[in-house]
Amino acid sequence: MGMPREFVVFDTETTGMPPGARLIEIGAVRVRGHSVIDRFQELIFPEQPIPERVIAVHGIHDEAVRESKPASEVLPRFFTWLGGTSLIGHNVSFDAAMLASECLRLGISAPENRTYCTLKAARILLKRRSHSLQNLAQEFRFQTGRSHRASDDAETTLQLLWKLQEIGGTQFRFQQLGSGLPVEHYSPQTPKIPQSKKSLIQAACLGEAVDMHYRLANGHMVETRVSPRYFFQRRDGVIMEAFCHISHFYKNYRLERIQAAFPCPDTSAPKVRRDF
Repeated sequence: MGMPREFVVFDTETTGMPPGARLIEIGAVRVRGHSVIDRFQELIFPEQPIPERVIAVHGIHDEAVRESKPASEVLPRFFTWLGGTSLIGHNVSFDAAMLASECLRLGISAPENRTYCTLKAARILLKRRSHSLQNLAQEFRFQTGRSHRASDDAETTLQLLWKLQEIGGTQFRFQQLGSGLPVEHYSPQTPKIPQSKKSLIQAACLGEAVDMHYRLANGHMVETRVSPRYFFQRRDGVIMEAFCHISHFYKNYRLERIQAAFPCPDTSAPKVRRDF
């Protein structure tokens, strides 16, 4: 099977690892034949502060995304721009998982676009000690922009794809980029919620707030008002993402530390701070 006539190469920048992290940038290039015919690039407001350890990687600060649109507005535009085009990325499972996690959080369907991976093909064709995009770009002397910025990394990934085709020659097969799993395949599994915490799921479905008694890591108990939105599984347990009515941004709460939750009359729509 040969390369499709048209495809999209893309990359994302995030606040961390899926399924709990938030998107903060999408960069993509649409390719037809051997030419770039369109580009998509947008910063995304993550509704929470960006961790310092992550800023050290991509350099995107809270100030840079303060006036950006949230994922609820950016993702539908990106998916419309994509249409049914196949997606190619370097370690594409990470980026596809980010898209799928955001879709689940926002209550929209993850797209069925097929995904393919230059990292898989690089491991087959190059057999280097490191197949990171940055190391391969340096080895092949690609013209690159800012490392760990979505649009620049998407452009670098495209250069790598063309290089892999050149190295593979007549032996290069599209299947070396993977089996083409759809984005929806990377949706996180729905975690098992204890019966005692089912009211939190109901609150999330109804968009209602709850008054919560929560035990901090140091053992102290605090009372706070939150609007639950999203539940996901981590190795150390189930996490509830909820809008905190005190800090006015979204936070993660370990389900096991929620001691009690009571419905409250606050029906105001969450308004997220942008001055972290």
